Amino acid sequence: MFGRKNANILVIKTDGLTGFVAAEPAFDAIRKRHPDAQISLLTIPTLQRLARAASYFDQVAAMPNFRDPQARKEFVKQLRAAKFERVYDLANDDAGKKLRGAMGMFGPKWHSAPSAPKKTRKGAATLALPDTDAMLDSAGVERPNRLPDFRWALDARKDSANMKPSWYGISGAFGLLMPGRHAEQRWTPSGYAGLSKIMTQAGFMPVLAGPKELHDFGDRVAEESPQLVDLTGKTDHLQLAALAQEAAFFVSDGAEEIHLAVSIGCEGVLVANPKSIVAAPPGRHVVTLTSQSGLGAVDPAFVWRTLSNMGLIDVAGGPPQSASAR
Repeated sequence: MFGRKNANILVIKTDGLTGFVAAEPAFDAIRKRHPDAQISLLTIPTLQRLARAASYFDQVAAMPNFRDPQARKEFVKQLRAAKFERVYDLANDDAGKKLRGAMGMFGPKWHSAPSAPKKTRKGAATLALPDTDAMLDSAGVERPNRLPDFRWALDARKDSANMKPSWYGISGAFGLLMPGRHAEQRWTPSGYAGLSKIMTQAGFMPVLAGPKELHDFGDRVAEESPQLVDLTGKTDHLQLAALAQEAAFFVSDGAEEIHLAVSIGCEGVLVANPKSIVAAPPGRHVVTLTSQSGLGAVDPAFVWRTLSNMGLIDVAGGPPQSASAR
């Protein structure tokens, strides 16, 4: 028998949105392997709301600040009192390793996902994620043969007004523009503004989405393209998922949020620096555009033609089909 009925199971996933999305099939597999268990997830604060919408977990908590000795002591005390039978560490980062050490040698059975290799083929892009498949195999959990699917997130607040595009003043066909956090890997404000102007002329509303750290970048894009709907810092992950489900396409330069968008069924273009490690989510309808002359050389008109070639827009008459028909 694989563990006690009603056992306490702990899942750790603390390595960001990209890793969280990639691990969704593993979350499902662990739940199916322990259908009667009380499964708790330990993650980072920014992912708690998204995680609580999943049916895989009974409880969701955030990893404490281990630099605070008192907070660390109290948290470890709580974990020991929970008497976890097994721990699935799907991140295998420093936080998880410190937690395992703090739990002591008489702690629960611990399964850790092997870390991603530090070296890759020269010039190859990689997501550099822990090998959750290997961990599931070693733990005796049947590995799921599917891509991440976050359509369940659409049901979390489906009747809420703030889950609808109209809440943000969005009407008709629109496309999601999602710049990344790292400036050296980001397409230029002029690039996004140029594409925004093309979208507006073609009858698509340009919607810029991202974390609040990109608010200044959004202002720079909006200065060149006043038609832009700037939602930087105004959406959580569940709201972004709802927007992605309705969007005709996305254009990004490597934002973590694209992994959530494609898991809903949104398709689009990734503008990437060929020297970066940014990679499109595997197994998805995403076209990557690069330029040896740098991101500034990527022409917005070429991005638009690529979206047309992908069948995501009809240059002559707007979207080829309703986004809701996905």
